[in-house]
Amino acid sequence: MLGDQLKKIVENTPGAAGAILMGFDGIAVMQYVSDGADGTIDLESTAMEFSFRFMELRRAAASLEMGEVQDVTVRGARQSFVCRALSDDYFVGVLLTDPSFLGKGRFLLRTSAAELLSDL
Repeated sequence: MLGDQLKKIVENTPGAAGAILMGFDGIAVMQYVSDGADGTIDLESTAMEFSFRFMELRRAAASLEMGEVQDVTVRGARQSFVCRALSDDYFVGVLLTDPSFLGKGRFLLRTSAAELLSDL
């Protein structure tokens, strides 16, 4: 199930505030927010904002003949967002409040991608 996969990503990534499955059109399919996340986390708005940037990066990579963009990481002073493309229409992202575990979050997104896509 999609919800179980998102929960697994969050619970196995230290510092993760939540994970979201979203279409590149900015519409959220499902999300899971950690019980420990404070009330200021707006995962859906964060993912929606980055979905448009992700699409721009995909177009730029295509025009430069780089191949498909598979994942994007944005590391900020207070939060980081890692997202991975699942298909031409969907991506999954994890919002971290501790950037120390970006690699773990990226790994879990990559290893969960096939199952998330099959559950869509």
